[in-house]
Amino acid sequence: MSTHLDTVKRVLDGDYSKATAEERETAVKELVRVCSIAAGAVTIQPFPLLDTVLIAPIQIAMVQGIGKIHGHKLDAKSTLEILSTFGASIVAQNLIMAAAKFIPFLGWVVTISMGYALTWAIGEVSDHYFRNDRRVDERELKAMFDRIYKAKRAEKTEEHQADKTLRDKLEQLKRAHADGVLTDAEFEAKKAQLLAAF
Repeated sequence: MSTHLDTVKRVLDGDYSKATAEERETAVKELVRVCSIAAGAVTIQPFPLLDTVLIAPIQIAMVQGIGKIHGHKLDAKSTLEILSTFGASIVAQNLIMAAAKFIPFLGWVVTISMGYALTWAIGEVSDHYFRNDRRVDERELKAMFDRIYKAKRAEKTEEHQADKTLRDKLEQLKRAHADGVLTDAEFEAKKAQLLAAF
């Protein structure tokens, strides 16, 4: 299973100048999917305010990758300007994720679902933005972001709550990591693999 870093590198190193619309769509979908899984996975760490620090680079790389697929070269500053379009929504959701860490198990379900949904929504809206040559009204982008985020968060939360084994498997992984049975890299890989299945 390739990591999101492998996918991002492949996209950023790729040449999409002669890609068909279908090839671009496939590349964007794969990038959004793997980055959303990675963002959900990093929320499993126990420190409330660390999620934003860990998720932001994933989202920035994803937006840059989507821009590249659509023929736009973006530096980090341009990417942050695009992300700031959703600014208040992203900051608010990150604060909710931090607060949710204090709720046993339900907090995990909430943070995993939120990290996944935030990244998914940013990916879909970025795709729309770049497909339209960056000529999209800011209000339209915000409304689209809110709609996609809410729908994807509800979907993922329902999936995770319905599967009681997710909690047990995540707890087993955490214990194995804490006991030194799994290295950091093994823990991250198994966590991402587990979340990809849900």
